[in-house]
Amino acid sequence: MKDNFLGLKTDQTLLNKLEKAVDRKPSQAEILEQRVSYVFGFMKPDSGVTREQVRNVIIGKDGGIGGATK
Repeated sequence: MKDNFLGLKTDQTLLNKLEKAVDRKPSQAEILEQRVSYVFGFMKPDSGVTREQVRNVIIGKDGGIGGATK
């Protein structure tokens, strides 16, 4: 494939940041927010369930951030 496919170029600063991000592990808080987003994404808009309610259920199930499953 040609280096200049469609003439698009990726900013080298962005590429450097992506390379650094590969080795970074997410924090417990980031993992929690990913879980909340995942579950909340399955909720119907008219369900009345809030993101905060989803977060509280997940935290309660695990006994807190980083806690063991009951």
